[in-house]
Amino acid sequence: MATTIQYTVKSGDTLSKIAAQFQISLAEIETANPQINPNLIFVGQVLNIPSNNATPAPTPQPTTPTDAVHKGYWDWNWHPKPLPEGTNMGFIFSGRTNVNDVLSQADQIYDRVTTPKKFLCFGGGGQTGSFHQADLTAINTAIQSKKLSGYSGIAYDVEVGDKGLAGAFQESFATAKAAGLEVVVTVSHSCPFGIKDGVTLMHSFFEDENIDFLSPQLYTTGKEKQNDYDAAGIKWTEFAAAKAAVIPSIVTGAYYADAVDHFKQWGVELKGYIQWW
Repeated sequence: MATTIQYTVKSGDTLSKIAAQFQISLAEIETANPQINPNLIFVGQVLNIPSNNATPAPTPQPTTPTDAVHKGYWDWNWHPKPLPEGTNMGFIFSGRTNVNDVLSQADQIYDRVTTPKKFLCFGGGGQTGSFHQADLTAINTAIQSKKLSGYSGIAYDVEVGDKGLAGAFQESFATAKAAGLEVVVTVSHSCPFGIKDGVTLMHSFFEDENIDFLSPQLYTTGKEKQNDYDAAGIKWTEFAAAKAAVIPSIVTGAYYADAVDHFKQWGVELKGYIQWW
């Protein structure tokens, strides 16, 4: 008769890995844990594991590191969410580029983001997040006026916008660094989907020493059951040339180990991740 033991989820675990470790099926784990979302497990979560001998099979030593140095979290201004355990970078996200709108909405959730580092995000995948020259000029003015002094850095979510902005982005990144702010650039998959010269822009991002972190998004909807490695215009191998640390944005931290394995094949060593959900 099968017995049940308790297992605490560790960094890098997925249900598939846990099932393989205990030599049982995913269906058996899901049946024994009706309270969980099988697509979203978290470090520290306790699972019931049905097992005939209650002894896991030996776990092979990982061939790649899965411990993330940087663990970020996109905190949406419209939906309160608890910070996952171990998060050390908090990103206040509104999906907008207008400075006044971004600052106004960020004020509403500023105090609930309690991470050691706190970033203010400009941009997004919709029309309100589109970048234009005037937006970047306004961001620079806000930096120089010390309106962002309460933040550790700025995240530029570059997905849609005008072409020909490579120089304007470079100027904004330099302005942020000169003010003592860290710079994070996140893009839709491997390249901005809504910028006509996105490939040229990505090459400028790879070469820019003022970018601290480059975060390609491995999702489209944020509800994917696994990382989405779709690439358009820029190959994933090209991220090996980035001077910035690469920390992909993923749906959940449980997908990080898979990202580490994939990017290692492309010659890229990941330094962490930013979690969307």
